[in-house]
Amino acid sequence: MSQTDASAAARMQPSLAWTVVTDAPLKGLGLMREAGRIVVWDEADGLALFDAFGERIWASRAPGPIVAGAVSDDGSLVALLGEPRRLWLFGPELELIADREAVADPLGLAVDPHGRYVAVSSRMAQTHLYTRFGRKSGEFETLQPLAHVAFVPSEPRLIGAAGHGSLFGIELIPAGRGRLDAEVAWRESLLSNVGRLAVTGDGGTIVASCFIHGVQRFDADGRAEGSYHLGGTAILALPDYVGRTIAAATQEGELFLLNRAGNVRWKTALPRPAIALDLDALGRWLVYGQATGEVSRIDLEESRRRAVSPSRPAARSAVGPSPISSSPMREPAWTLPVAESDERAETAVLAVLDDPPRIGLMTSADRLELFSTDGKRLGKTPPIKGVGRLLRTAPGWIAAATDRELLLFDARRNGVRKLDDLNLVQLTHLEIRPDDFGLAAVQERDRVGRATIAGRWIWRREMDSGIEELALAPDGLTAVTTDDGRLILLDPAGTPVPGPSAAFGEPLAVVSAPEGSPADLAVVTLARQRQVLRGHDRTGRVLWESPVPWISWRLDRVGASAVVSAPDGRAIAFDGTGHACSSTRDAAPPGCWAEAPDGVVLRVGRRGPHLICDDLAGRVRWRALCESPRGPLAAGRSGVAALLGRDLAWFPHPNLATPAHPGAAEPRDPYLP
Repeated sequence: MSQTDASAAARMQPSLAWTVVTDAPLKGLGLMREAGRIVVWDEADGLALFDAFGERIWASRAPGPIVAGAVSDDGSLVALLGEPRRLWLFGPELELIADREAVADPLGLAVDPHGRYVAVSSRMAQTHLYTRFGRKSGEFETLQPLAHVAFVPSEPRLIGAAGHGSLFGIELIPAGRGRLDAEVAWRESLLSNVGRLAVTGDGGTIVASCFIHGVQRFDADGRAEGSYHLGGTAILALPDYVGRTIAAATQEGELFLLNRAGNVRWKTALPRPAIALDLDALGRWLVYGQATGEVSRIDLEESRRRAVSPSRPAARSAVGPSPISSSPMREPAWTLPVAESDERAETAVLAVLDDPPRIGLMTSADRLELFSTDGKRLGKTPPIKGVGRLLRTAPGWIAAATDRELLLFDARRNGVRKLDDLNLVQLTHLEIRPDDFGLAAVQERDRVGRATIAGRWIWRREMDSGIEELALAPDGLTAVTTDDGRLILLDPAGTPVPGPSAAFGEPLAVVSAPEGSPADLAVVTLARQRQVLRGHDRTGRVLWESPVPWISWRLDRVGASAVVSAPDGRAIAFDGTGHACSSTRDAAPPGCWAEAPDGVVLRVGRRGPHLICDDLAGRVRWRALCESPRGPLAAGRSGVAALLGRDLAWFPHPNLATPAHPGAAEPRDPYLP
């Protein structure tokens, strides 16, 4: 390093100006270098526009799942590639300008710095050019598909990099009426794949991040000028407008600033690797994003730090977290160690009771442990013998069962009832409604019965076919579906209710009527393979049918909705009339369902290291970063319980105070006399 470079490095003390957090895990970002604005897009397909001080200006939502994005330097155009093969163009206030079909198998995306043209490359080795209004303006072919494309800001040229080691220069020639002719001017071979492609303002320097081959630099004709090796896997690299400074990031989580000679002026280690990186045109500041949703700006010059808006927090002397109050990120309200080993944590079951708010946990120790939602341990029940663990809730009650024994916890009186006299054998299904019905249980998949909370059978009945699912309908009815495709309703005395004897061709899922349903609706069934949801009255007669657009997996009753979900996480919520009220438009890992305090159906699940609570429209209510091993989940109106490693964590829904139940006694150990 020269003496000049050494003194420059000594003077450089970058500092964190601000950090904002996206609503969902980050997918990408773009810096509008002239406008000084930052556009971010996330996994929930949300778009947000921030100014240079980290203040959110506009927010919008893409019409569908986002695959890639690019922005113009002047701030006039945002382009997104979506599924399936859609091109969406947005204006400076994130207003939708155009929604059109893109080239087949789109691969790369670039926007002209002045917001006039958009380039979309494809796996078919074709690249299509569009105007800012979505009209096609030209196309060209290359020998290899272009994985990356970039416009040269000051000249009518396009630079492209193939996924398998070629660099292309394309001349763009105006042909009138918004048309562009394109010619491949040169092609050079590369020795590696490219993670990102970027150019200086005059196109005289092309920078490519080439993974283990470091950062490669080329001249305007694609001739190699050198490489910078960072000691890691270079995934992102780009120069400022004139090429004096190059910012780079590695897969190992390091962030670098290099001068044109390749000397390291500054570097730092990030908590997680950057997945997006952009540099101010004059090299005064940079912005980077991490997959967890943190988007941060680092000031590189003292003059920029003094210019930061006084409404923002003061810049720090070291790069580190700087959360803001509006962040959707959540930390648990509390955590408690609850499992003695990883094996017990992995096989545990959880339940959340809303009335009164309680959390039930059962591990292989075969004791039900109770917690309040403010993190107090309320004690453990006596052990129950057998294998398997079931937890069921009803207002005021939690039932815990194995295949042989069952107990009820009365949450209002903090009492336990162990139902030994039932003499259970291979319990397979359980539903409870202790306040007016008692409980219904299925043993060995073919014997269904109703019992009191004192542990006495009211009736038991053996079925001539295996039982698929069990539900408790209004007026003391018990609903079972069988392996041969029948729905059978049993009255409070256990006698089959006369009605139409229909076989539906496959085993059905069944739930009781959602809250607020018409008075004549008793149960809702789901034919998974035939993709039909049906509402039935108290005799089993079909009141309505609603088609389901895909083969489904589960049927859950969530407040006023019956939620149908697919194995890939897609879901639709139906009301008691069979009307589809809301649905997801994207797949997500399966999780659990809950009704929010405002009545909205919430989905809680894990996506990578994130625990995400969102609604069916994809709007994220909150999310948490959970990097420890993750266990079961349970959710209710009050919040979400999760086993993280060996610890029980509680995430209350935002802005929800948990009131004490008016009839609840002071919490105490239910095992004590």
